[in-house]
Amino acid sequence: MQILKIPWFGHKTENKKVECYTVTINNDGTRLASGGLDGNIKIWDLKTINLFFQMSDQPYKTKKDPVLTKLEESLPDKSLRRPLCSMSRHNGVVTSLKFSPDGRWLALGSDDKICLIWEKDNSQIPKQFGTEEQDLEHWTVRKRLVAHDNDIQDICWSPDGNLLVTVGLDRSIIIWNALTFERIKRYDVHQSMVKGIVFDPANKFFATASDDRTVRIFRYYKKLNEYNNYEFQMEHTVRDPFKKSPLTSYFRRMSWSPDGQHIAVPNAKNGPVPSVAIISRGNWSSDVSLIGHEAPVEVCAFSPRLFQIGEGGPDEEPQLQTIVATGGQDRTLAVWSTCNPRPLAVCLNIVDDSITDICWAPDGQTFYFSCLDGSIASVRFLEGELGKVMTEDWIDQQLNRYGADRESAVLPESVEQLQLEEKAKDIRAIALRRMMPLTDGSSIKLERSTLSLTPSKRETPTSQPLTTGTRASVDLNKLRNQTITITKSGKKRVAPMLLSSSTAAPTPVKPTIQPAMGVEKKRKLRSSSKMSQPNYIIPRLGIQTAVHGMKRKAEQTTQEVDNDDDNDNEDIGGENAASNAISVSDAALRRQKNRQKRKIMEKKYPHSFKLISDLPEGLFNNHALQNIEINKIYKTHGKLKDILAELSSGTAVEVDEDLVFAVVFRLFRHEQKENYVLEEAADEIRTTIEIRNGKPWNSDDEIAADRDFDDPTRVIVTNQNKEERVFSLFFPFRIQHVLPIIFDSALRFYVFCSFHGSIQIVTGATGTYACPTFELGESVVSMKHDGRGSLVVLTSGGLLYSWDLGSMRVKMQGVSIATILNNYKVEGKSVLAPNVRGLEINPKDGSPLILLDSSNDVYGYSFDLESWVKVLDSWYYLVDPKNEFDGALGSLANKLKLAFEDDKVAKRIYTYKFEEKNDLQDAMVARSKELIDLV
Repeated sequence: MQILKIPWFGHKTENKKVECYTVTINNDGTRLASGGLDGNIKIWDLKTINLFFQMSDQPYKTKKDPVLTKLEESLPDKSLRRPLCSMSRHNGVVTSLKFSPDGRWLALGSDDKICLIWEKDNSQIPKQFGTEEQDLEHWTVRKRLVAHDNDIQDICWSPDGNLLVTVGLDRSIIIWNALTFERIKRYDVHQSMVKGIVFDPANKFFATASDDRTVRIFRYYKKLNEYNNYEFQMEHTVRDPFKKSPLTSYFRRMSWSPDGQHIAVPNAKNGPVPSVAIISRGNWSSDVSLIGHEAPVEVCAFSPRLFQIGEGGPDEEPQLQTIVATGGQDRTLAVWSTCNPRPLAVCLNIVDDSITDICWAPDGQTFYFSCLDGSIASVRFLEGELGKVMTEDWIDQQLNRYGADRESAVLPESVEQLQLEEKAKDIRAIALRRMMPLTDGSSIKLERSTLSLTPSKRETPTSQPLTTGTRASVDLNKLRNQTITITKSGKKRVAPMLLSSSTAAPTPVKPTIQPAMGVEKKRKLRSSSKMSQPNYIIPRLGIQTAVHGMKRKAEQTTQEVDNDDDNDNEDIGGENAASNAISVSDAALRRQKNRQKRKIMEKKYPHSFKLISDLPEGLFNNHALQNIEINKIYKTHGKLKDILAELSSGTAVEVDEDLVFAVVFRLFRHEQKENYVLEEAADEIRTTIEIRNGKPWNSDDEIAADRDFDDPTRVIVTNQNKEERVFSLFFPFRIQHVLPIIFDSALRFYVFCSFHGSIQIVTGATGTYACPTFELGESVVSMKHDGRGSLVVLTSGGLLYSWDLGSMRVKMQGVSIATILNNYKVEGKSVLAPNVRGLEINPKDGSPLILLDSSNDVYGYSFDLESWVKVLDSWYYLVDPKNEFDGALGSLANKLKLAFEDDKVAKRIYTYKFEEKNDLQDAMVARSKELIDLV
């Protein structure tokens, strides 16, 4: 591998380098064109440049060496070490340029909104006034394409040279006829600036990349009965690799592999890491990413040749690979292979600024790249370094699988059909060149020629219907010399002529019934078709293959939202936001959005867990019940109809969840044990935890559920008796809960919980991870610990999890409390689920204890029985209300007593009155003590 950087090879203005934005090479590899900030287009002779590769093989020596002296003599003269010509016709920066596939045309795009088409002029031009040196060759402008409303960012020719596509910052995709340079179509389907365009080498698709973080694949094909007329259709939209792609890149220059299988798209993201997305043809999946760059990638370029890996046998299928080069804002050049997950070569700090464009020479082993420092550098691989270079036939063989040898989208059914299409193409092309419509004579010649394709035996004229031979015998000279008269009204009238007056013998025609005009046309078309009719049923949209899709156009269902009439968006299929938009009032959209948000909030924060959660009480409010009560008040006293309508929809009461948890703060006390090594005395410490969550995500965004790495969550832990922070942490998710774990009055762990149920445990002293992140899949409403190492977590779906933090082992895994919440049956009416009044941890084995407000019973989970058991029954509490309990059970028993007395006063429960001792009272007291002993 050789890297060549020549001081004079680049763009300069008054001995100062200016930014170079784009480079391209013609089809025979003799000319390189470059453009940059100075608005000049420079044409370079690659034969002169490649001679300097010989110097790079020799080691550097300070003294003169005979070998180097001989090589320097073989180098071109210093007067030739400059561009062949420098052209300046743009009023702005040259952002993109491309040679046509045949090398005749050079298309240039600029920020002056104009695309110029240049052609080499072989005539001798005298030296212009004001120029230092005369140009060695001359190029002139042939066409000026004006259609864009903003900067042109990228240009691409179709592989056959019949189409030219330009894209720009006005989010437009403009397709030009490359033969006449007339505009064919304009599409404004992207929602932001379009910065990249690439054609499929099989001549079936082209792809565009935009700052709306999508890559759109378009299918195109020639219409069957029209010469040089194309049909365009949106095939697919790729979004996943670009959901978090930055908008700081100036270009998104894509590249399609020479075998047509993959598209390399820059400026993708794989998590927090910049990457290059590889899109596979057919299903358009993006499972492969090239990771290695440290900043956004601006350009990708595939080598135009295929390479064979190793030496295969004569009967073995050769293993082929493609090579792609990538560069971007990290000033790093990387070369990748499809057969290796790691780059073949990585060149760090090879240039002083971002790499803007890469182009390969036709040999596939040399490429040139431009840079914002104004330089143009070259990289050449030695023979065999990338593998054995395969011939063009291997590329054609790969592309023919996708129909590269066919222009039409209709699949051939026979060899005869291909021959007919070739003959029809020749006749139509001749007619178009003569600028005259197809006459009957041409169709007669066509039909006469097709008779010789399929030999058939002659039969008697009596059994033959009207044949083409009879129509072919008409004297065309007589038809052209018919008399034409002009009536008083100005209309032309042609005198009728008897068609049977020909030299051929008349042929009898079978008597037929005259059909209607529409039916006659259909039958005529059906009878004149030379295509065989299949005897099996084909789906209405056809069969999808790698060559022909069956995706139909989107129908226009509503009124156009975008009033820009200068585009053809309605002609293209796929996703069209303007055509699929539904005209709904703002108030209706707001009510629908709030209603959906309320359902999500009620699911994340069930009202049944309101009493045991440390989260703000407003999150658990039953919005439906509140709005019903408020609605009654407004219907009685209110006069504003808009407010009444909104209240009736149940969306008036809202809680801004993002604002509530923008900052989470917690203060607690713990003891610091005496440490002789650090000379720390035993003391009580007040510690504060401040959590600054990242910016809230837009709920309307499609990537709202993804984690945001641009604005991470920050956790700051400080001790109030010290000025310095204990530590500061960063998390890629937003934190909703924080729980300090204290054993024997000493801080051991911190437990952080996100909005989506991700639990992370870190050590209390240093903040290092104690274990990997737990993913529960649901939001957490309550977290408890008992001071002995047991941690219990309750999710919004009613699932309980428990861990022993001392041994880092699980105790409970997703045990549902629906068994004790739904232990009653109600038919005929809907009721609210009972509330959980208390949640504690059993100090005996770390199992959860739950107090319900519906029955005032205490339930516990038995690890041995793997089921919920009733620990305290309020029915037995009637006979012995003076029982005292310790620990967690005592806390729940006190709540039970208070709730029992409240229900007793409110007469929500019925109680026994034991005026004197009896057998029932004795049995209840004994049973109550047995249950307590079991606990």
